This record gives sequence, structure tokens and C-alpha cells, in this order.
Amino acid sequence: MAKYEPVKTVGGRVYILRFRPIIQVGHIFLLIGMVFCFFTGLAMFFKFGETAIFAGNIGRWLGLPAETTGRQLISWLHDWIGPILMLIGILIVVGARGIRGDSIREAMVTGRDLRELWLVFMAHLGRAKKPKYDFYSPLQKLWILAVVIGLTLLGISGIFLVLEKWFAIQILGGNLRMLMSLLHIIGAFIFFTALPIHFLMSILPLNWPILKSQLLFRGYVEFEWWKAHHPAYVERVMKKEGGGGR
Repeated sequence: MAKYEPVKTVGGRVYILRFRPIIQVGHIFLLIGMVFCFFTGLAMFFKFGETAIFAGNIGRWLGLPAETTGRQLISWLHDWIGPILMLIGILIVVGARGIRGDSIREAMVTGRDLRELWLVFMAHLGRAKKPKYDFYSPLQKLWILAVVIGLTLLGISGIFLVLEKWFAIQILGGNLRMLMSLLHIIGAFIFFTALPIHFLMSILPLNWPILKSQLLFRGYVEFEWWKAHHPAYVERVMKKEGGGGR
């Protein structure tokens, strides 16, 4: 396995590792799975298949007029293909990063992050100094928390709903089934609100160095970008003198 140092110099320019390419592969699996689940979930939620919207060739291709779930491509995409791709992506990311206490802690929202958010607000008013961010900013940590909550609700409720839908296993009563459906909708709302925010943040000009690194599978981002946006992390990495990469 290729070794990725946390800091490298190419052509006189210094770069700091953001994510190893294998983690970027995991992100691609996650992205494709999310897109499948998002659009098919919308179709199923609004019951497009029961209206004239997909009554023509598109509807027949999606299998929406089919009488059984097994013949509906849209159900396969939402219930199996999308979640399996997302699971593969999660396993790749977790396997590549490892489940380390320090790695988990640095992504958790703490009281300090809430205080830093307040300082950021006050800094925009010119009444405080903007805090130095580490690997994650407070907003990024809140985004991660929203994704974890959304995925947890989707995963738990989805398992029960899929078992009943595909295998006719009646494990939920009427009230529990309604509760699981409600949790699934809430989880989907949280998760798929966070998803476009992540996309929009990635295409902002100030984040183009990261986007370029992701698209080209480089994993490294220019030192100047890190210094401008995550100075505390730069200081920590430079003090390690060749510690392990991410």
C-alpha cells in the first residue's frame, strides 16, 4: 500500500494531505448511492408512479406500473442498490481511516465548537478575533453530526420497512409501522438537507483547491489553503515531523 506522508514538497511548493485517494473512492460510492436513494425516494414519497407523470416510456422503464415490488426498478434502486453502494463507501472510508479514538473525537461537536461559532459571528461584527480551526471547523462538525443522525434514522427504519416490503415479514404493528415511516422521512429530510449543503460548499471558490484535489485523486491540498482556513491543523501537523497521514 502506498504511503502518504502528511506533508510533501513538489516543485518547491508545500502540500498537506487531506484524504488518501482510497477514501476519495469511498466518497464516490457514497455519492452514487446517495443520488440513487434521493431521487428514487422522492418518486416513492410523492407516488409519481401512480400519476400520469411517468405514464409513458419512462414509467415502463422504471417498472413503476408493475404489480409486484420485485419488478419495479425504482424499488431495487432505492431499497438495495443505493444503500449497498453507500454501505460499501462507508466501509471503505472507515477501513481506510480506522476507528481511532482521536479520529472520532476530533469530529465530535463539543462546547468549544459552539463557543467558536459564537466567536465567528462576533468576528463578522468586528468585535472578536476569528478562532483558528483544526482539521474540522465547527460547521463541518455540525454537518457530520447531521449526517450521522440522518443515516442512523434511515438505516434503522429502513431495515424494518424493507423486511416487511420484500419478505412479507410482519414485525411491525400499525402504530410501529407508522413510527418507522415517520423516522424514515425525518432521517431523509435531515440527510438530504445536509447533502446539497456539502455540494454547494465544495464548489465555492474558496474551496476549489479541495475540489481539484478530489477530482484528480491527489489527496493533497496546497499549504497556503490550509494556513488560511485551518491554521491550527497546520501547526499541529508541522510539529509532528512526518507523523502518519489520514
